[in-house]
Amino acid sequence: MAKKKEDDKKVWVEVEVNKFTDGITVFRGRMLKKDIEAWSNGELVDCSIKLEKTYWFVGENICTLGNGEGNARQYTGDTYIRVDAIMLIFVLKE
Repeated sequence: MAKKKEDDKKVWVEVEVNKFTDGITVFRGRMLKKDIEAWSNGELVDCSIKLEKTYWFVGENICTLGNGEGNARQYTGDTYIRVDAIMLIFVLKE
């Protein structure tokens, strides 16, 4: 039971990407800890990661899903980022 809880643990992360992003290169949000470990070990079988409660910075403004300016307003729900576009994933302090 303890292993199941650990597998379901979500952490705040910063994901740096290198392409397919229309100018946004750093996203922040929550993702499963087990997905970070799988990505870092090269074992991630899905073609994307799920990033929940996503936000990013545009200039001096913070844009969140559903609340941003311009194109950001069109997003709803979670963000899925292609694994082949990810350069780095940093775990952030709570």
